[in-house]
Amino acid sequence: MCVISIKVDEAALRDMCPELNSTAAIRNWAQELVNLRILQMELENTETMSIEDARAMVHAAIHDEYAFEV
Repeated sequence: MCVISIKVDEAALRDMCPELNSTAAIRNWAQELVNLRILQMELENTETMSIEDARAMVHAAIHDEYAFEV
């Protein structure tokens, strides 16, 4: 793993998503975006997906969307 640093326009982000009201919340949000993109890249490299993988991906996406930790 590696650690990176990014710059985020906090005011603009908070205007769009008021729940992103702390650095920790923004950090978690950004990490989830990166994790989902890595998963997408992995899936793009395969022709088919098992039903178990699809179910796990759906459950993870639902959790990420509706169980946002601030």
